[in-house]
Amino acid sequence: MWCSKVLVAYDGSTPSAKALDLAQSIGAQDERIELVFVHVLKLFALGTGAEGPLIEEANRVHAALQQLAERVPNRAHAHLLKGTSPADLLLKCAEDEGCDLIVMGSRGKGGVKGYLGSVSYAVVQGSPVAVLIAKDAPGAGAAGGAMAAAADAPGAGESAATTPAAETPGTGSQGANLSGTPNDRAAR
Repeated sequence: MWCSKVLVAYDGSTPSAKALDLAQSIGAQDERIELVFVHVLKLFALGTGAEGPLIEEANRVHAALQQLAERVPNRAHAHLLKGTSPADLLLKCAEDEGCDLIVMGSRGKGGVKGYLGSVSYAVVQGSPVAVLIAKDAPGAGAAGGAMAAAADAPGAGESAATTPAAETPGTGSQGANLSGTPNDRAAR
């Protein structure tokens, strides 16, 4: 078994819905694999008058993640994390839970940070374990898949194609790229 406990970060975006689908696919490979669903409420906006809707949305997402976790009895649970640094919270949760894989989405809005968004970039850079990134495809639609089913959202469609890249910080045999063969990667 190449992993035993998977943390999957969900923020409501299409790439994070893809991350949920990927993590569930990994969990379905072996009944011993545990899943940890995580949503982060970034506290920077608190005190601005916007906290009410943000907290309500975070609680709604957490409840949907808990419903999703209940579909995988004794092998999944959900966390709602609150703080100012989502990447630090995700890394701390992965460490505390003993996760050996982090699965998350990236919208690729990181500018200077390249194709990864700032949170996913920080997680990849700071993680001692493998990180699998689900990127948003250009022109991708609304989030679908497992989360929509958990929230019983009507009209949820299939999510667009995923370009995964598993990365472990470091060099040599410690690093991993599960996005295909070298020829597949070169063609991208």
